[in-house]
Amino acid sequence: MPYQQIPSYCKPCLERLARQAMTLACHPSEENLKLALKWLKELYSPDIPPPIIASHLHRRVKKYCQNEDPYAPLKQKEIEVARRMASQLLSFYQGDLQKLLFFSLLGNAIDFFRPPEEIEAAFKEGLKLARDDSKEVLERLSKARSFLLITDNAGEVFFDLPLLAHLKERGLEVFYAVKPKPIQNDLSLPDLERLDLKIPAKVVSTGAEMVGLSLHEAAPSFKELYFAVDVLAAKGMGHFETLSTSAGREIIFLLCAKCIPVARALGVNLNDYVLILENAK
Repeated sequence: MPYQQIPSYCKPCLERLARQAMTLACHPSEENLKLALKWLKELYSPDIPPPIIASHLHRRVKKYCQNEDPYAPLKQKEIEVARRMASQLLSFYQGDLQKLLFFSLLGNAIDFFRPPEEIEAAFKEGLKLARDDSKEVLERLSKARSFLLITDNAGEVFFDLPLLAHLKERGLEVFYAVKPKPIQNDLSLPDLERLDLKIPAKVVSTGAEMVGLSLHEAAPSFKELYFAVDVLAAKGMGHFETLSTSAGREIIFLLCAKCIPVARALGVNLNDYVLILENAK
C-alpha cells in the first residue's frame, strides 16, 4: 500500500526532529526550541509526507543558525560505526549478488534518532526480511545495462560499495546518487569528498537538498537519468515516503521500517527489513 502519514505518530516525531535539529545546529535555548516548533507548525500538514516537511524545516534551521551541516558530528559517529561493522560483517554476505543486495540493505539500520551503540547492535542482529522480492530484482539486473542507486544515510556507503563493485564487474554502468548539500544525516557530495573513497560507480547529485526525493525539486539532468536507467533502487524510509505514490516508473525500495506508519504501509512489523520491487505509479 502507498505510504500515508498517520498524524498521531508523525507529528510527535517531527516535533522531536525540530528540537534535535535546532539543538545540533546552534543552541538548545528555550527561545530557539520554541522557534523551531513554531516553524514546524507553519509547515505541517497531514497530507504532506514527513520528509518534505522535515526538509523545509532543516533549511530554515540551517539558515537561522548559519550552520550548513548541523548533523556532522552525528554523521561522523555513524560513519565510524558503519565502517567498522561493514568490515566485520562483509564475509557473511559475500558470494553472490543476492547476498550483496542484503548487505546493502543491512546498512539501513542507521537511524539519526538511534545512539551509535544501538546501531551497532542492529548491525550484529542482522536482517529480519519480511518482504523479499530479490528474485525479481535479480532477474531485472541480469538483463540490465545500467543501474542507479539513490542513497540514504551517510554511513551506509560502506555497505553499498561491494554491491556497486559487483555490478560494475558484471559490466553494468553504475550510478550512485547523493544529496548536493548536507541535509540531516544523509550522504552528500561534501561527505564523499571528506571520506575520499574510491566509489566503483559514477557519483551523481540528485540536485535536491532534501530528505527523500521530490522529482519536482531534482535537477533536470538527474531526472533524465532517473527515467533512463534500466534498474532504479532507492534506500531508506524517506524515499519510500516520498516516492511510493509518485515514482513514475518501476523502482526497488530497500529499507528498514523504523516507524509505525511506514511499517503499516508495507504490511510488516516495526524494524522489519524489506526489499520490494514496485511497479510504476
